[in-house]
Order: sequence, then structure tokens, then C-alpha cells
Amino acid sequence: MSDNVEIMSIELVIVADLSIKIVQSIGSVLHGVLMELVGTEYAGQLHETGLRPYSQYIYFNKHKKQYIWRLSAVTADAVNRIVRPTLEMPEKIFLKQKRGYLYIKDRTILEETSYEALIHKFWSSDAFYSQTKLQCMSTTSFKVDQQYTIFPEAFRIYRYLLRQWNHFSTFGTMDADSLIDTFEKGVFIRDYNLRMGIYSLEGIKIRGFRGQIVMQFKRNIELQKILALLSYYSQFTGLGIKTALGMGGVKCEIIE
Repeated sequence: MSDNVEIMSIELVIVADLSIKIVQSIGSVLHGVLMELVGTEYAGQLHETGLRPYSQYIYFNKHKKQYIWRLSAVTADAVNRIVRPTLEMPEKIFLKQKRGYLYIKDRTILEETSYEALIHKFWSSDAFYSQTKLQCMSTTSFKVDQQYTIFPEAFRIYRYLLRQWNHFSTFGTMDADSLIDTFEKGVFIRDYNLRMGIYSLEGIKIRGFRGQIVMQFKRNIELQKILALLSYYSQFTGLGIKTALGMGGVKCEIIE
């Protein structure tokens, strides 16, 4: 697979000096670490184009009692220039803003895939996809009319994911105009267990939501495949605003 990896996800187990609290908003500090790692030229390119072909967030794994830093990329370039170098980072990283050290204890490659492989995964399957569970692992929000949203909307989520797919995919794009209309009728929030999330960014508090959303897909096999594919893709792109800084981290379970 390694010759055609366009989409990749890794997890790093992290601990920090006692003086440093590991909270989700440390994601913005870790973004600074990443930009130093990739070098000024590439960091400048990303800044200029305004593209975010990567996402990252911090979460606490209750089962293992560990803090996890999850990093994903959705272009071959970002895989090779952001994710792979992160796997090679030294174990001990000095965080200037926090005046202390972060330690990487373990590194795992979760997934390496391509756009072609993802399309194949969902299109060649005989499965009927009826629902997906999206777990918002870090505070998630969309900016609508200059306001941060504190509640999810199904069509907004899938419209966002469709845009990301069409922007980065090397293997076919989807007709956005006709699909967005279909999303409004073809998918709805069946259930949720959410709470308010606050993400502190340079003194600004951004309100959003965290927790689980269950999406229900209407009975249209073609649309179900698209929605399942985009739901799965959300794990790599993240959802909503500031996904490069630690917001909008998502895990997804697709129900057949």
C-alpha cells in the first residue's frame, strides 16, 4: 500500500511534564510543533493556500487511561510531509508556550489508504448502510452567520464532507449541487447524546458540541453508499472549523 498512500491516520500516546495540563486546546500548541517540523516553506504554502489537508486532535482514552494525539492527512503530499515525519519525531519535545516537555510514548499507524481504495471499499460492497454513529471527540462547531453553532445539522455536516472530498480526491469528484439537495431529504439525525464543548484558542472561547450523533440514511442505495463513504472520510478530515488546531475530531462507526 505504501506506494500510493493519500490518506493516513496515526496515533501517538503522549504524556507531559507535571507543569503542563493535557487538555484538548493544547492542539493549537501541537499545531505549532507540526509547522516547525514541516519547515517554513511548506508551512507557508499551507498558510497561503488556506488549505488544510490534515487534521489533528487530542483525546483521553478512558479504557487505557492514556492521552492520545491523533493526526491524519488527506493528500499524498501531506502524508509525506506531515504525518510520516511525525512518526520520526524525537520522543521528547519542548513546548515553548508551555515551558515544558511533551513525551511521545508510543506510535501507531491506524490506516493507510487511497481515494480509489475508499471508493472501492463502499461501492463494491453488497452491504446496505442504514446509519452511522459519529463520535465528536473534540469540540466541534461550524461558523454560520458569524456565529459558532452549538448543535449539529445533518445536511451541514455532509455538505462540509462533500466539499472536502471534492477538493482533495484524486479519484473522482461528486456532483455537489444535486447531492446537497438530496442530503437535505436523504439523511437526518436520528439520535444524539451531546454536551456543550468549549475550545479555548488564544484567549477566545469557541462554543461547540461534543459527543455522539446517530445519522439515519433514507432508503436509497446509491445515496447510502455516498453518505457511508463521507462519514468514514470524516475521521481523516475532521468536521467543521479549526480541524488543524484540534477541533472537530471524529470517530465513526457505520451500521449495516
